[in-house]
Amino acid sequence: MSSSTERRRSESANSRRTPTPPPVDDTPLAAFFAQFAAFSFNESQSSNKNFDRLVKVLKCDVEDAQRRIVVREGFKDALVQEFNTHFGTDGNDISNWQNLCRVLRIDPVPDSIEACRQRVWDTHVNLVDLVDSARTGKPVKLFASLGELTAYTLQQKPKKFFPKENAYQGGLLKELLREIINPYFGKRRNGSAKRKERKRKQKAARAAAAVDF
Repeated sequence: MSSSTERRRSESANSRRTPTPPPVDDTPLAAFFAQFAAFSFNESQSSNKNFDRLVKVLKCDVEDAQRRIVVREGFKDALVQEFNTHFGTDGNDISNWQNLCRVLRIDPVPDSIEACRQRVWDTHVNLVDLVDSARTGKPVKLFASLGELTAYTLQQKPKKFFPKENAYQGGLLKELLREIINPYFGKRRNGSAKRKERKRKQKAARAAAAVDF
């Protein structure tokens, strides 16, 4: 047997043992939308607008309510997995927090987890926008207050809600969602708030974090 034949057989065997790396754009959201042959995923468009178009293409909002639920749940899973892919799941990994700091344009980037947490928590950003920015490369929009973030989230058409509870949530995402849903108005926020105002803000925050596709 010639050496070239042996080499080809060896290369063929190695190719079967070593899986081919997935394409760069084979992310959870891209894979989710790729399931639907009649739909074309627009990578430069926001995730929620892509989903809104998908529902219209499938016509499952009117003709098949149960299918809409299944599709919606699949989208929610993919959105959370997309976050995990780009930002990680371990809330005790400083590199994950520092990456968030860089994406949120926090400068200088702190050199401790606690300092990173503090700076990220004090930054107001829509989590759907955050996920989309990793795909589109566009700078994520930052807000001066939780109230401004809530207003922005509710004004979008369709609204940019992020899944509040999901089986795929890692520790990092849970920390971010907990900070949005249950904001702390004590010393860490440099002052106290009256009980009535605190409840109003908490209610608004829950509305912003809830899911209703």
